[in-house]
Amino acid sequence: MKNNEWRLFLVYSLNICFDNPVNISPGKPLFFSNKKKAEEVISRFKDHYPFLYGDSLHEERVYCLVLEEFELDSPYRYQLSTSVFSPEGQLLTESLVPDDGPFLGRPEKTMYHEVGEVVELPFGNQLVFGIVVEKPMCFNEDAGLYGLTASDDCYTVIHHQSQEVNYAHSPMVFKPSRDVPEEVRKDLTEQLQKSRNKKERS
Repeated sequence: MKNNEWRLFLVYSLNICFDNPVNISPGKPLFFSNKKKAEEVISRFKDHYPFLYGDSLHEERVYCLVLEEFELDSPYRYQLSTSVFSPEGQLLTESLVPDDGPFLGRPEKTMYHEVGEVVELPFGNQLVFGIVVEKPMCFNEDAGLYGLTASDDCYTVIHHQSQEVNYAHSPMVFKPSRDVPEEVRKDLTEQLQKSRNKKERS
């Protein structure tokens, strides 16, 4: 890791529409020179942007807050960490793995989703339901031998309705913020079983 003077801290909200809570989009990013300043703004985001916490007179409301850390003066977009906060500024989860790792696995206590659990995740400009097929590797002191990187800190998720398999970055997988229709839950469970059957045959 570099010293703070060589880092950029980026804060932005992910917002959903009042009239269509399936649509999600990032707010304008804020830039900080150190993590403490970034976290102070996150803790008071509601004071700075009250219109994103009000009623439906405004088009959008905050779904979550994201803090991303980058290395400065690099010829590449080198990301050092990702932290996700509730709209009220409470830390939900984070990934502290730089882009090139090594990823040594997640501590068990930070595994917030189980295989077979229906989850919600941003995908493009949509919030989609999905079902967890695989969890990230659990922490293992010998995991460095596997050559894993930040991209391996992910949940394998089957999307509804596309049935697409996505490797979703761990901090960007959420408990559903809306009711999951029974037909959606049933369809995802069936897709999970098909995936298991296929894996068993191969």
